[in-house]
Amino acid sequence: MPERGRQDVRRDPGSQLKFDKGCATCERRRIRCDLQKPTCHKCFKKGLECPGYTRPLRRINGVAARGHLRGRAVPTRASPPGSPQMPAASESPPQVAELVTSVPSIQELVPASGLAIFDLVASSSTESFATGARFMEYYRRNLAGLMVWLDSGENDYRKQVVPLAEHQPAIGFAILAFVAQHGAMSCSSKAIAAIAEDARDRCLQLIRLRAQQMTDKLMEGMTNYDRCCPEVADEHRKAARTIVNLFNSSSAIEERQLFSFLRNQLAIDDVTTASTSFDRSLINNAIKPVPGSDSLLFSRYLTFLHRVTLASVEVVENGSSSEFPQNSLTTKMIRSEFEQARGSTLMAAGRLGLNGSKMTRDFIRLVEVYHNAGLVYSFQCLECVHEDGSERTTACNNLFDQLTGFEDQTAFVQNLAWPTFIAGTACHGNKGRQRTILALFTSVHQATRFNHYRDAVSFLGEFWAGSDADWRPLARAREASGKRILVV
Repeated sequence: MPERGRQDVRRDPGSQLKFDKGCATCERRRIRCDLQKPTCHKCFKKGLECPGYTRPLRRINGVAARGHLRGRAVPTRASPPGSPQMPAASESPPQVAELVTSVPSIQELVPASGLAIFDLVASSSTESFATGARFMEYYRRNLAGLMVWLDSGENDYRKQVVPLAEHQPAIGFAILAFVAQHGAMSCSSKAIAAIAEDARDRCLQLIRLRAQQMTDKLMEGMTNYDRCCPEVADEHRKAARTIVNLFNSSSAIEERQLFSFLRNQLAIDDVTTASTSFDRSLINNAIKPVPGSDSLLFSRYLTFLHRVTLASVEVVENGSSSEFPQNSLTTKMIRSEFEQARGSTLMAAGRLGLNGSKMTRDFIRLVEVYHNAGLVYSFQCLECVHEDGSERTTACNNLFDQLTGFEDQTAFVQNLAWPTFIAGTACHGNKGRQRTILALFTSVHQATRFNHYRDAVSFLGEFWAGSDADWRPLARAREASGKRILVV
């Protein structure tokens, strides 16, 4: 006779009864998981990240956590045949007779295999749960890390946006459109293009129906899709700025971490876009980092970089830096401000716990890259080194040393577009460095698949072939003809 209070449950192989284990978060909280799919609803209500029901993964910065492979470096993906290789810091650039300044072809920039996940797409309908889940997982694994300075467990695109998308259809459709559009750049699949268009239309329909409820949720989707479609970048940035300005003074969003995170993400795009633009209204209306956010990565850097951009507009309009009304941005001032910004970023990175790792060393190199790129950009645009070009020469040499000195470039390659472009504007007449710039842009494009980087390469090729060592007149002329430079 069975003991009272116990049930004798028998399972046969054909039975549908399953005893699933709860998510790791509920296990840690010592509560019963509700086993909702795709993620636990109890975690969502508490604002916690649900890791799902698969085997939990953790970062170990190597190929194994224990055993004889412990401590070994993570293997990197080999470059496709025929693509230019990234030269090391200690190597001199290869010597060739002529520099090819034409835009690399798609075959040179995109691996022939395309994106493996899209080979699995069996349905062109956004109603397919399997398709949506597969695309969302691709976003988590491959795209979320491309949109932050340093990918870690604190990445809010995974931590907050993905769980939010699972309960908010507009966010889900926006991410699905972003992923599908990104994949359509790498393989010519009509089914994937149809998914991107269908998801985009559904997202816009929800936005129109719920315009009065627009918040940071929809802003995130627009900034994502913007990265893959530069032809609609301006309209999406204007919409995102409208949302930011609409809710910026509202006390209801002061404590909303996600809104602040997305606002700062938009600031990265806006400030760097403004730095290569000559549209006064775009520069003046650019979203800047939230005041008091110096504890965030590169926040102080972006704030001062935008100040330099505003000052450069005054220099152009007045014709000379000596006539600039706010001539406080001297060489000494610029160097001091960027040094302070560099220290602020390194202190903010300390909480990420990367001490002693290869990623830590490469992140420091990334900070140095942006530091020297900011100096080169400032000296170019403010024309404040007429009497002695040693400051600019030193900054330019340091910039190239750091750009070619990464131990594992793949972890930060998505952040190298803007400093690589600035380095490209400073190597007019130097064919060896020009080859390095082409190799870097090839690596950036292979990692991101964003085609507007090819337009930047086209601009640099035209600039290098000309006689004027100042890149700004050509950039201004191209922007006037509708070809704005985007290196975000």
